[in-house]
Amino acid sequence: MTTATMPSIQVVAPKAGAMEVRTASVPRIAPHEVLIKVRAAAVCGSDLHIFQYDESVRPKLLRASDNFQRGLIAGHEFCGHIVEIGSEVKTIMGDPKVKLEIGDFVSAESHVVCEKCYQCLAGEKHVCVNDKIIGFDRDGAFASYIALPSSCVWKNDKDLPFEIAAIQEPLGNAMHAAAHFPLKGQRVVIFGLGPIGMFSAVIALMHGASQVTAVEVSEYRANIAKEIGVHNVIMGKPAKTPQERADERARVQKLVREAAGHDGPDVALEMSGHPDAITNSVKAVRRGGKVVAFGLTKDAAFTFEDYSKDVIFNGITIQGIIGRRIYETWYKVRDLVRQPEAQKKLRKVITEVLPYTEFRGGMERMLAGKAGKIVLDFAKA
Repeated sequence: MTTATMPSIQVVAPKAGAMEVRTASVPRIAPHEVLIKVRAAAVCGSDLHIFQYDESVRPKLLRASDNFQRGLIAGHEFCGHIVEIGSEVKTIMGDPKVKLEIGDFVSAESHVVCEKCYQCLAGEKHVCVNDKIIGFDRDGAFASYIALPSSCVWKNDKDLPFEIAAIQEPLGNAMHAAAHFPLKGQRVVIFGLGPIGMFSAVIALMHGASQVTAVEVSEYRANIAKEIGVHNVIMGKPAKTPQERADERARVQKLVREAAGHDGPDVALEMSGHPDAITNSVKAVRRGGKVVAFGLTKDAAFTFEDYSKDVIFNGITIQGIIGRRIYETWYKVRDLVRQPEAQKKLRKVITEVLPYTEFRGGMERMLAGKAGKIVLDFAKA
């Protein structure tokens, strides 16, 4: 029997830029899995970390590829159609009433969880101690087909536009982060207007934040934020020397507090992972305020400038965010994407839909701050 093959975007070596289109075998499903024909897949900020081979992602990539004895198919944000269902598949979306059929239009939760650890049994599957992330720990969605456990499948509305369906997973990241604390009537600042930062701005506005301020270094992305409806955009300035960076941090903190009024914003969303932005989020938020930590640093370590004063004596809350609450966050995202005004704003964030073969240029533009969210089209793969 001849094994069917498919095009895929793989990480092929332990160095920056080592992603390329290669042929792979169409996966065979286990009894508890489904096979999905990928319609479109979106490029995530973590895919950019993979593209650059940053320190934060290396251990996972090395394990999943057996130290690059084979390539690893990247990608974890996608939508597609069910083409095969395993014999033991019963429940999806955590709801026994939802049935799955061949041809259904689906997206997927990217964290494959064990369902057995303390966290899973306590309703905290997003922090499962044995989770495997598609595109990191196992082959992902930058391919014509992907095999996944049925527990990961999310059934979409049939009329949901494919480019919106493909971004629900990262939109869930933003929902989990931005809406972790109540937003209605709150003054919010967002550090970093990458796609998740911009999705967070959409969520804050749709959830009734009284004021949304953003800090960004890319004029291109700042202009998108203004189109979305962000009230204030503070442009960051290049700074190289320690003194220049200290001066720039002080400038940004002052402008953020002035924009929010009183003694600073109620909620700070740190979406960039830059050490200066992390410092600014802690120092600019008001006393008793909330800081949501989502951005990944390039290096493993971060040092507080004044932990006692800024965190303890100011009584702030710092909440780390990973993934989505399964499936609570997904239902919140469904409610959001069903709203025409939300779809209108989200489409401003999706700046390009590209053939999958053009992934490299798209990633390079994202890294340069010259693109918003990029969706890769696999319809002709």
